[in-house]
Amino acid sequence: MRLVFDENTPRVVAHAVKLIAEAETAGSADPLEVLHALDLVGKGTLDVPLIQKVADGSHARAALITSDKSMRTKLHERAAFTDTGCIGVVLRGNWSHASMWDRAHMSLLWWTAWITTVSASAPGLLWQCPWSMKPKALKPF
Repeated sequence: MRLVFDENTPRVVAHAVKLIAEAETAGSADPLEVLHALDLVGKGTLDVPLIQKVADGSHARAALITSDKSMRTKLHERAAFTDTGCIGVVLRGNWSHASMWDRAHMSLLWWTAWITTVSASAPGLLWQCPWSMKPKALKPF
């Protein structure tokens, strides 16, 4: 499985989560790859090419974690999720305005919900994740 944080998430937050995820899945038959968008594409890459790169076909499951809520309403971006099978987790509320520390903390709190959702999701679906200290099942868009 591959999970990629978009450019709106500080790169250091994605890399901190990556270190924990790699340690947790070390030696697993189904390793987890956690990346930041800038690990895959250049700064400012448009959303459709990013979605295509996230779901490059080499992973059974691939998801983009983003705070760009317009991805659910822009038809060409929504189509990119459907066409590639990439799953979207859209962070709602204070995610884009919180400090790096708070985003890291919340990412760790929500980690299990994200993994559970992506693991069970049909390809191409978008899910919403609220800014809440009480993780729960994600709701679809």
